[in-house]
Amino acid sequence: MENKNKGKIGFRINHDFERLDKDILERFKKAGTCALSDGLNKFNAMHHAIKPIDEMLAVAGCALTVKMRPGDNLMLHKAIAMAKPGDVIVVDTCGCDSNCVMGDLMATAAMEQGISGLIIDGGVRDILELKQSKAPVFAKCVTPAVGDKDGPGEINGLIACGGVAVAPGDIIVGDANGVIVVPKGQWEAVLEGAEAKLEKDRARMAEILSGVIAKKAIDDTLAKSGVI
Repeated sequence: MENKNKGKIGFRINHDFERLDKDILERFKKAGTCALSDGLNKFNAMHHAIKPIDEMLAVAGCALTVKMRPGDNLMLHKAIAMAKPGDVIVVDTCGCDSNCVMGDLMATAAMEQGISGLIIDGGVRDILELKQSKAPVFAKCVTPAVGDKDGPGEINGLIACGGVAVAPGDIIVGDANGVIVVPKGQWEAVLEGAEAKLEKDRARMAEILSGVIAKKAIDDTLAKSGVI
């Protein structure tokens, strides 16, 4: 693949990453974060503070990553402008929660671009407007204080968001339970494991509704421990 990095270390843009088909991403969205967490053996869940502004919304897409100086959002403006429909913009603010990096205007611009979601390890504002517009925004906190638009920052490099490494093209799934990162090179095995877990859950629900309240394995474990 042609290298199209522009700029210098700490202030650069990479325009290239591979995206998965929409049908595959829809399967990830349908699976949900809980089953995907099981498929990842409990790894790659972002910190619980990063939650959706509207809990009824769920997102799934390939990551367009942004790293910004604390209190600055220059590169987020550019990322929104260059994103493709279906992308999930994932933002590393370097731990800043004293300034927001976006509000209603930027969220509207993102939705006009067809972006599936924005995951922000930092602050947002215009919370009522974001809820009213059903903006697919996940954030760590809410604050009215804005920042600067000076940089530096980077687009489509390796970042950290919610304590998880995120590379461009990784699969991001977010819902009311939180946000999961699926490494792009492992998506088939993770999705297979998640869908298998959902099938087991459906079977277990049928057992419960038929009167099998506790699985036999529970009593087996207690018996081995001498409790029963």
